[in-house]
Amino acid sequence: MRFFEFPAEKNNQKTQQLSDLTMETGGIPIRSVVITTWRSGSTFLGDILNSLPGSFYHYEPLANFEIIQIRNETDSRVPQALFNIRKLLKCDYSGSSMENYLTYGKNHTWVFKFNRRLWHLCNLHPQFCYRPDFLTPLCRVFPIHFMKIIRLRLSVSGKLLDDPEFKLKMLLLIRDPRGTLQSRKHENWCIGEKDCDNPSSLCQGMVEDYYAAQLYSKKYPDHFRVVRYEDLSLNPYEITNGILRFYGLPMDSEVIKFLKSHTKVNVGDAYTTYRNSKTAPFHWIKDLSYEEIDTIQNSCSEAMKLWGYKKISNSSFQIDTFDPLLPYSVM
Repeated sequence: MRFFEFPAEKNNQKTQQLSDLTMETGGIPIRSVVITTWRSGSTFLGDILNSLPGSFYHYEPLANFEIIQIRNETDSRVPQALFNIRKLLKCDYSGSSMENYLTYGKNHTWVFKFNRRLWHLCNLHPQFCYRPDFLTPLCRVFPIHFMKIIRLRLSVSGKLLDDPEFKLKMLLLIRDPRGTLQSRKHENWCIGEKDCDNPSSLCQGMVEDYYAAQLYSKKYPDHFRVVRYEDLSLNPYEITNGILRFYGLPMDSEVIKFLKSHTKVNVGDAYTTYRNSKTAPFHWIKDLSYEEIDTIQNSCSEAMKLWGYKKISNSSFQIDTFDPLLPYSVM
C-alpha cells in the first residue's frame, strides 16, 4: 500500500497513515458489508472490492448455516448469526461458534478461496490456515475489511448499523429476479431448497428489503446505499467509483486494472468474474422460456415494480431490443 491514497477523513477522524486503520496498531479499519442473496452479482462486486490493496474479504460468514434465509428478528437463528458476524468484524476467530465456521471451511474451501490474500498464505502454509491463533492476528493487520452476507436479510442485518463500535458502511445489492432464478436453476445445491429455487420466496425477500432500504436510507444516509447489479454491469467504472467514494476509498489503479481485464469477454464457469459485463445480467432473456418468465413475473409483480424491472407482457417480445430496466428510488 505504499502509494495508496488514504482517505483524508474517516468517521470524523483524520487518517494520515496505515496504522490509523489497522486493529493491530490500535486503529479502526474501514469496514463495509454487502447484503445480497445467491446469484445476484455479488461475486463480481466482491472481486472488485477484493482488488483493492490491503483488503481482507470475509466471504459468506454464515456459510455453515446452509441454504436458508433469515428474514426477521423472530427467527431463533438471529442471535447466533449476528454474534458470528460481529466476531469476524472484530477479527476474533476464537470460540465454539467460530470453530464450527472454520470446520465448515475445511470441507468447503470456497469459503476462504475468495479471500485471495488469505488463500495465498493458506497455499504456502496449509497447516496454519484454519487456526484461530493464525487468523486473528493476520486479519488485524489489514486496514480494509469487507464482508458479503447472503443468508441474513436487510431488516435484520441492518441492525449492525446501530453498533458504534464498527461504524461500518452497508450496501444492498439487488438483481432482477428473472436473472437470479435463471442463474440458480443450474445449481444442484439450490434445486429443491424452498429458500432458493422458489420465486415467491425470493421476491418476498426483495419486497421486505425495499422497505428496509427506505428506512435505512433515511436513518443512515451516509452509511447505507443500494446498487442494482444491472447498473453496475452496464456502467462498471462509474458505479464502482461511486461505491468506493461511499466507502471513503479511492478509485485505486488496481481496481481499474481489474475492471479492464474482467468486463470484456466471457471466460470460465458460472463463478468466474471474467464476463462481458454489458450482457452478463441479461442472459435470462434468451435462456428462459416465456412460460418460465411468466411464472416468475406472476410471483414477483410487487418486487419488480418497487425495484424498477419491466415485465414482459407476451411471448412475442423482441429479445434483442427489450430493456428490462426502469427508474427506481428508495428515498
